[in-house]
Amino acid sequence: MRYYFLCYLFLSFLPIVSGEEPYMIRILGKPGRVKTSEPVEISWKNCIVKCRDDINCSVVYKLSDVQCQYFSFGSITTIQKADFETDEMALKVLIPQDQCPNSNPLIPGPTYYTQIINGQFYKTTVLPDSLSTRIYNLTYSVATCPNNTKLFQRGETTVVCIGLYFFEEPLCNNQAEASALCKAQSGTLTGPANADEYEYIQDISNPSNYTSKPTPYKYLTYWIDGVGTNTAYVYTFEDPTHNGSTNYKWPLRGPPTPKGTGYCLYNPSPALSFITDDPCHITDCCSPTMCWRGALCQVPPIIEMY
Repeated sequence: MRYYFLCYLFLSFLPIVSGEEPYMIRILGKPGRVKTSEPVEISWKNCIVKCRDDINCSVVYKLSDVQCQYFSFGSITTIQKADFETDEMALKVLIPQDQCPNSNPLIPGPTYYTQIINGQFYKTTVLPDSLSTRIYNLTYSVATCPNNTKLFQRGETTVVCIGLYFFEEPLCNNQAEASALCKAQSGTLTGPANADEYEYIQDISNPSNYTSKPTPYKYLTYWIDGVGTNTAYVYTFEDPTHNGSTNYKWPLRGPPTPKGTGYCLYNPSPALSFITDDPCHITDCCSPTMCWRGALCQVPPIIEMY
């Protein structure tokens, strides 16, 4: 299948969509296995632009100069090598370099197109067929988070669901039990991977904004990922996807004064807005209004394949 040099990038503003702006890559090819499609009476150039701006569109195929075949998410599973020079398609993909590539971006693959729509993570994967150089396979998935968690994208294709999980009995507990609490949800302790995540965890520290577990406390204090070591300002982490403490918000004086092993990180309160540490074994409340109530966990999303 030959690569067609032209790609389209048009900016659009879609408030329910997040992620990088997509490209439309033109190739010489034709539809293979198809579930459904829609003919559209429109010029080929405008068809490409329409697909680029339509969050539901994945692929378009040129039927003529004034008509195209429109494929929505999940509706086409293979594309084939062109029989004629007039067999032309355009695929929606993400290209990190933000410029048209000099060679076929679909080889060796896989190539992805991802977007977050209304709290769900949509992913299209394009991969050359392992048995035929004439075929590309397209697969689709939608990831949804469990209740009381929020979806965040980390990297090109990694998504996590972040939420607070609370101790039942005793009401307050130590960092090891917080880690176990996350593992019981098939997840791990986590921390903020970017400013958006930090803003979210600060917001849910306020009981008035997080009602799944009513509490008499003024704010929710909970363990996050990070255990001290014998090396100053170096911590070990359970969750490899938040890039260590790179995006942790420390007090103005910097990370907590090194105390060696046995000290773990926690989120103190939405008022302080800074991450700090305390002995990992602590279980009691340090004041009538503060208590280690649980853990900040990232848990796997529920994935549906199309």
